[in-house]
Amino acid sequence: MSLYKRANSKFWWMKFTFDGELVQQSTKVANKRDALTIEAAFRHELALGRIGIKPKGKTPTFKQAVADFLKMSELEHAQKPNSFVRIEYACNPLKQFFGETKVDRIEREDVEKFILWRSRQTSRKTKDLITRDSINNELIALKTIFRRLVSREVISKSPAADIKQLAANDRSFHVLTPDEEKIYLLACSQPLQDVASLMLETGMRPVEIYKLKRQAVNLEKGFLQIENGKTKSSNRKVWLSDKALNVLRVRIENCKGNYLFPRNDKDNDAPLFQINKIHVKTVNRIGLKFRLYDLRHTFATRVLDNGTDLLTLASMLGHSSLNHVMRYAHPSETRKNEAIQQMQKKAAKAV
Repeated sequence: MSLYKRANSKFWWMKFTFDGELVQQSTKVANKRDALTIEAAFRHELALGRIGIKPKGKTPTFKQAVADFLKMSELEHAQKPNSFVRIEYACNPLKQFFGETKVDRIEREDVEKFILWRSRQTSRKTKDLITRDSINNELIALKTIFRRLVSREVISKSPAADIKQLAANDRSFHVLTPDEEKIYLLACSQPLQDVASLMLETGMRPVEIYKLKRQAVNLEKGFLQIENGKTKSSNRKVWLSDKALNVLRVRIENCKGNYLFPRNDKDNDAPLFQINKIHVKTVNRIGLKFRLYDLRHTFATRVLDNGTDLLTLASMLGHSSLNHVMRYAHPSETRKNEAIQQMQKKAAKAV
């Protein structure tokens, strides 16, 4: 029989030989009678010579396709290794789910099953459900892999082409109170304490602090220069508070190498990679619950509450537009109450 169904597929597939060449592809219909009609029409077109048959090479597994894709991605992102790391990270759950499946056997419903499977998993760092942002990043990688396979004529159509991204999670940020900040910093070990202090005092991203080199810091003039950031806007001059200056002064005195935050806090040529696990253990120990990145949000909110305009805040955080900075700025209840009181005072004077 030339029609058959594959496991986990609702569509009928046709498989037959024409002029010594194997023809094997989906009819894209679930009704068998429709599938028979499509097969007959396809055979007729072949007989009239309107459809050519291209000999197929060996179809790769999904893991093989990912490995090939990552080789090219590493070359393309040679100047931005962090971008490649994010792509590689996004590919890990894809490989776990699709594994050794041949790429031409993956269909749209398999992609939907991946989304459902992934949305039920929890983060190893936070123990919370995987965010939709993370899943969307993985879908972007998946679509790119399939587009590449289509362009190389390994498959005829991407099964992820019309899959829409998930609506973004409602972002719930925690802004630390002064008391929470004191409790947290006292509980932090090094180098987390210094990383956290710089985030609270400057709003810098964790990775920007990890990669700080001594020549980037100008203690005399009170600023540091960020270069090779993830975007052009990230490359900026960061002005330092007295607390930030003290942290960096001690780092410069005690670190003999080039990096101020070397891996394992020992002098070497490798910068600190990440510190999230230590942060999670620390907040769990003291009974608080917030992400390391919330220290950046706390800085942004405090700056905004002190009357700084959004354009200046965007520049301080290294953002290119106000749309980005709006995610980080959360006016406090006190600030909102003050705005109402000021409005009432102006109204009273006008009467």
